[in-house]
Amino acid sequence: MQIINFKTFFGIIISALLLSSCADELFSPSRNITNQNIPLPEKSTYSTCSNFTHIKPQVDFLFIWDNSTSTYFINEETKRALNNTLDLISSRFDYHVMVAPLIGTGNNNAFFMSETPDGLSSNVLNNLKVDRSLATQKITSMPTGYGSNEMGLQRAVDLLRNNRSNGIFRENAYTMIVIMSNTDDTYGNTSDLDDPVLRQNYLNARKHDLLCLRGNYSGNCSGGTLNSQQMRFMSIVLQNHPNHCSSVSIGRQNYLYRWMSQEIYYSPYTDGRSMPSDQFANSGSPDSYDICNQSNFSRIFDGINNTIQDQVVKHKYNYWPVALDGAAPIDPNEIRIQKNTGATFPQLTPPVSSGQSGFTFQNTVQTVNTRYEPTPGEPFTGYVVQLYGDARVTYPECLTVTTQTPKEYYGYIHLHSKPQIDSIELRINGENIPRSTSNGWEVMTDTSGQPRYFDSLNMRIQGPTNDNPKTPGMVKSGYFLKLYGDAIYSNGANIQLSYLPDGN
Repeated sequence: MQIINFKTFFGIIISALLLSSCADELFSPSRNITNQNIPLPEKSTYSTCSNFTHIKPQVDFLFIWDNSTSTYFINEETKRALNNTLDLISSRFDYHVMVAPLIGTGNNNAFFMSETPDGLSSNVLNNLKVDRSLATQKITSMPTGYGSNEMGLQRAVDLLRNNRSNGIFRENAYTMIVIMSNTDDTYGNTSDLDDPVLRQNYLNARKHDLLCLRGNYSGNCSGGTLNSQQMRFMSIVLQNHPNHCSSVSIGRQNYLYRWMSQEIYYSPYTDGRSMPSDQFANSGSPDSYDICNQSNFSRIFDGINNTIQDQVVKHKYNYWPVALDGAAPIDPNEIRIQKNTGATFPQLTPPVSSGQSGFTFQNTVQTVNTRYEPTPGEPFTGYVVQLYGDARVTYPECLTVTTQTPKEYYGYIHLHSKPQIDSIELRINGENIPRSTSNGWEVMTDTSGQPRYFDSLNMRIQGPTNDNPKTPGMVKSGYFLKLYGDAIYSNGANIQLSYLPDGN
């Protein structure tokens, strides 16, 4: 009989145990482990701004040009200045320009230019209207006026009054009078020139006439009014004592035209509209320019350009685009709107009561006019929100609409291989989910109770309380766990699944 010592026996025992342990680990089936994150709903942002319609402001000019024998005011410099002025006028305004001689009667030797023929009488179109390119030629051919009386203020009043009904001077337009003379208004007989009472009476009467024509004036007026957006009386005259300069022959230092320029400039409007403010720095003589300084001609309209406001017709909207036809589905409950002012508005439930501010949404493709003022327009086909109250958009406001795709619900867990049912471990968002038909899971089996293989199964369901299939779906083939109650998951969920595969 062979005797084994204690050391050898102990070594054999330890080796056998180690071999047995290795065999269990190497030949036992390994667990299938999957970790899946369900994507969050997709968000989309549609941001755009409202529109407007730009309309050139209507501006009517009356140029009264000195054609007396005492001036050689018509020269190359003044003709260039007029051309430059007309270029500026035509580029910015819906203009009417009437040029008339200072000494004259009615519309004799006057001419007229306009951007369009709209609203003009046939007499104006046939007898007064000329192309703008002929302006300097017409001035050059203007006949010299003879006589001692140069009543420019009365001439301005008469020309405005006599050319209202024929469409030259329009209601609700800007009315700009420009008088150019090397002398002063004589306001009557030469013997009256130094009578301060007669002079002031004449000035007050002509100021009253002009302001009655302007409108929004507190005086007692008769006859019609132009209701001018603004009236200006600009004078290009001798402002200093010297009797002549390089631009004019002998003349007279001006008082009356300069006085009228200032008075019309500072006369308030009874409806509270803003008065001109572009010449406050020239408070001693606003809207009056020195005829001896030719550079004045190039800047006479700087103030006008600053004070005349281009007319902007603001568009107003009661619908706003959300998405085009064919875009990804939208979750009606997750729509958010915000104006560029920072204001946000709630989703309202139809019917919307008067005075409510917010929006409604029909989850269907519509074709609507998004704009309701100044006329219905700017049509859009797709998904829209309808706006109410303060949520409506008016130029220059912008609106941002944020949407997201609908939340997706899943009632199944996919397994790539047949599982050993008792080995299944499921966690959703870190929480252990038990095997249960109440807030848990069950393996989908065949009639024999074995895990069943499906060629295709839609994992998406209608919602947490409705397990009917939802399309478009998420279709897979394989083995599945069916979920119940709180175990049903949605977007953003984290799924951790572990199980032993069944080799049978």
